[in-house]
Amino acid sequence: MTNPYSVLGVSQTASEDEIKQAYRKLAKQHHPDRGGDEEKFKTINEAYDNIKNPPQQEQSQGFHNQTDMRGFEDLFKQHFNFTQRQPRNQDIHITYHVTLEELISNTPKDIEVKHNNEVRNLTITIPAGIYDGVEVKYTGFGQISQPGIPGNLIVRYRLKRHPVFVVEEFNLTKQLNISIREAMLGTEKIITTLDNRSIKLKINPGTQSKTRLRIPECGLPRRGNSNGNLYVEILVDIPKLTEQDLNKLLKDVI
Repeated sequence: MTNPYSVLGVSQTASEDEIKQAYRKLAKQHHPDRGGDEEKFKTINEAYDNIKNPPQQEQSQGFHNQTDMRGFEDLFKQHFNFTQRQPRNQDIHITYHVTLEELISNTPKDIEVKHNNEVRNLTITIPAGIYDGVEVKYTGFGQISQPGIPGNLIVRYRLKRHPVFVVEEFNLTKQLNISIREAMLGTEKIITTLDNRSIKLKINPGTQSKTRLRIPECGLPRRGNSNGNLYVEILVDIPKLTEQDLNKLLKDVI
């Protein structure tokens, strides 16, 4: 009969804690559920049982060499907190069209998710720093119809077209019409940002049409960084003038 102490790699004078520690290490290493060899695993288990219950006692109790795997599984779970991996439900993929105002509001949104025969009402928060076409994973919000771990919800965000602002990554652009007089002499305008702030914008004399003026950090939020910028594109309105109107305009300017 193989020396059980040799199997566990300890001396016969080893303490109970040393034997238990060696057993745990080898059992964890060779457990079949972790890719170990089943025969080696049984040998380790038998060696540990032989040390805990000497052969004389085992013979009087009708001991035999077959290992009770069910009992060992309970022991293994107790020592190593081992649990069988549960199957995970399917992920659900949806597309959600979001407005620019929703991007900056950070307000939870109630959405209805339909998948196969499931209909679920969920509340999600749109994270800061998303952009058109990005996918965001909401852990555990997926399919739950089968026993096991819930799947994930994968939301692909698409930005809705805005009537005022044009999106360029995290920057925004809006157009501002001014008169030719304002372009020639300069002026100041109040610009309303996406979050409804009022910003005074100075337009210098001689500003040309299609000029882009930058208002820093008034664009879309970026995760871990400052906001994008707001660009104001100047459009100079050039009216159809008669010769008399042109002469009057020149007199006003000069």
